[in-house]
Amino acid sequence: MKKLLLLFTFFICVAFTPSDYVLLHQIPFNHVKAMTTDNLGNVFVIVENQLLEFDASGKPKANYSEKNLGELRSVDVGNPMKIELFYPDFGRIVMLNSSLAVQSTINLRALGISQASLACHSFVDGYWIFDLQDYQLKKVTLDLQIASQSGDVRKWSAGKLLPNFLIEADGFVYLNDPSQGILVFDRYGTYYKNIPLKGLSNFQIIENELLYFQEGSYKAFHLKTLSERSIILPAQDSILSARIEMHQLYLLTSGSLSFYSF
Repeated sequence: MKKLLLLFTFFICVAFTPSDYVLLHQIPFNHVKAMTTDNLGNVFVIVENQLLEFDASGKPKANYSEKNLGELRSVDVGNPMKIELFYPDFGRIVMLNSSLAVQSTINLRALGISQASLACHSFVDGYWIFDLQDYQLKKVTLDLQIASQSGDVRKWSAGKLLPNFLIEADGFVYLNDPSQGILVFDRYGTYYKNIPLKGLSNFQIIENELLYFQEGSYKAFHLKTLSERSIILPAQDSILSARIEMHQLYLLTSGSLSFYSF
């Protein structure tokens, strides 16, 4: 399995031409707030505070909407069986199953986390939260205990810190700030290093590659060698986001969501 993943990582980093992609499906969309994918090829988009799910071919699968918790800021589908939705206005995490039915709701304020601004799933039984009250990254366990805290993360930044994206991958936690870069922590919340990629809104990590779309370019940054390569995309106007799952590419533009194979 590891060998196959390494071969896939190499494959996505080589130079493509637009003719290498085959358009499978395209869905007209306006005002999509966010798009992400799981490792099964399902696509999730947030539209008007509603979560919509499509399968790898673009067929609608399920939807979820909650009108009483304020803004749906993010969805983490790192575990397709436990989908995490984050509502910062009320300090809530809502966990859904694979059918987008509610499994549980977590009140972060009841745990003493008063200004949660970011949240993501932890693969080691719990959740990561960034608390603006004390600028700490906090690990909440499944039994709703705060197990780890990073300390004030501002001491590892060069200026004002306003993180906008949080994700755990391969045993590390990545806290992104557009003006400062990416602060990396280990699974215990201990600071590890800073990745000097600035201006990002989100990214995807596959093995040792950090994939991101920025200013019209899709790039793969190698987390060990620090080398960077460009990935050619199909010709599309107004691309906002791109993601890869196995041999499929997903492109979100200002007017559509497109599904490609390669």
